[in-house]
Amino acid sequence: MQAPALMLAITAAVITQCGCALPTGILRSRWAMDDPEYAEKYCDGAEKSDPLGKLKQAVDARFLEDADGIFVSGGYTQRSDADNGLFAIDIGAETYFASYLTGRASLMGMGNGEDWFTGVDTGLRLQTPSRLAPFVGAGVYGGFAKEVVSADDDWKDNDDDGFIDEHGEDEERISGALAAFYPELGGHFWWTPQIRLTGYGRYMISTEGRDADDWILGVGLAVFTNRSRR
Repeated sequence: MQAPALMLAITAAVITQCGCALPTGILRSRWAMDDPEYAEKYCDGAEKSDPLGKLKQAVDARFLEDADGIFVSGGYTQRSDADNGLFAIDIGAETYFASYLTGRASLMGMGNGEDWFTGVDTGLRLQTPSRLAPFVGAGVYGGFAKEVVSADDDWKDNDDDGFIDEHGEDEERISGALAAFYPELGGHFWWTPQIRLTGYGRYMISTEGRDADDWILGVGLAVFTNRSRR
């Protein structure tokens, strides 16, 4: 299954399992009335003659403090020293330490049919506590790649069958490792008080040197609940 199709399938499964219905009234000024804290604050709503009040309730996302969620994202990365880019899939968890600060950790896979990296990604994001929330962030990634190579002349019993160096005997080995630090820029949009859409760009600064640095552009979907009101 190609990476975009796999991401679509995972996204549909996340929404289905969490029981999230498609939102209505995306452009409503009182957009998060399903959240008790938000609903209490804006139950009466601002008057039509109060544009600043309308704007405040339209963007306010401070109630997200103490929210936890799971996310799936997908993107495309282009390495400076490679002819072909890699598709990336990221599945993990994220928590709001404050309404403006999140931390996340995930498993990430990157591949293109020829190369495949798997690893762990973690990072922090500083954002505005608003419905449309630009953010800056930083993170680290560590991973490795595996490949299957011929092993019919290495004087080892690689398949544990009691014989060495049979015709067609293979072995699996780690073909490369990657560690990287990255700054990132992006933005969130809260589709509902629980469903968040994200777009981001990262510059992966690799330990292998500047020729191995990557640009990653991606999009994601996350589903959150507030642990203080469970």
